[in-house]
Amino acid sequence: MRSITFLLLTLLAIPGWAQTPETETLEFSGPSNAPIYVIDGNFHYDETWQGLSLMLDWSGSMDPATGIFSGNGDFSASGSYASYSIDWDGTISAALQMKTAGNVVRVNGKLTISGGGTISGYQLDRLVADLSLTNLDVNVATAQMSGYVGFKGSVKALGRTASFSLPKTYLSFDLPDVNNDGTWDSSGEWTEDITANVDAKGKVSGTAEFSVLDEDGEPYDTISQKISGTVKKGTVSLAAVGNQRATSKVKVNLTYLQSNDQAVTGKSSVSAYGQSRKF
Repeated sequence: MRSITFLLLTLLAIPGWAQTPETETLEFSGPSNAPIYVIDGNFHYDETWQGLSLMLDWSGSMDPATGIFSGNGDFSASGSYASYSIDWDGTISAALQMKTAGNVVRVNGKLTISGGGTISGYQLDRLVADLSLTNLDVNVATAQMSGYVGFKGSVKALGRTASFSLPKTYLSFDLPDVNNDGTWDSSGEWTEDITANVDAKGKVSGTAEFSVLDEDGEPYDTISQKISGTVKKGTVSLAAVGNQRATSKVKVNLTYLQSNDQAVTGKSSVSAYGQSRKF
């Protein structure tokens, strides 16, 4: 954990400073054991699945408070399944959510496709289907998310509507890689830029900006926060919370000892993009 004592603690030790508060700033970098990841950019899947050549291509961005990824794109499916010849295409919309389960990052949600085409030579008036993604594990090392995907929907042709479903199948999706370097764009790194002052009673107040960075050190979003806290009996406690209703779930809590600038293990945390980490 990078020292965040900055001038906050040293100024408290200067005679008379607490009676004349001054504003100080710092940049705190999140520790490696508390990463926050972001899905932002393009997904492309092009594989043979259950006898079908399936292509999915969609892009979107993630809400920093909820971890919900929303996007849209295109799909196509051609080949054969259960003795039927299929040629479909259309549009796709994505609604996925990232969550943490212990140290594991998982994605759940669905992809909704709609379009038309033919099945065994018969023209489809309408095709609507959902791909349900259940507990897809995010693997940072391989830049993939993998898990079981279900497929069900309905088709309308010749004035009739029929429902269908396919068995759940294990699939892997490559995570966004804008510069094609084989690495997921999301680095897991985050920063907290704090501007604070301390009054004569050790009360801390001020503002902060929270950012999660991509592999090039660029922020996906910058969230404005308000901070509060105390310096009491040798322990500094700071809490930063998004200052808008839509960002109020973006939080950083920092607790560390004044004597050696070390974090109190398990007392600091970060919550953003649907994920929560303690450190």
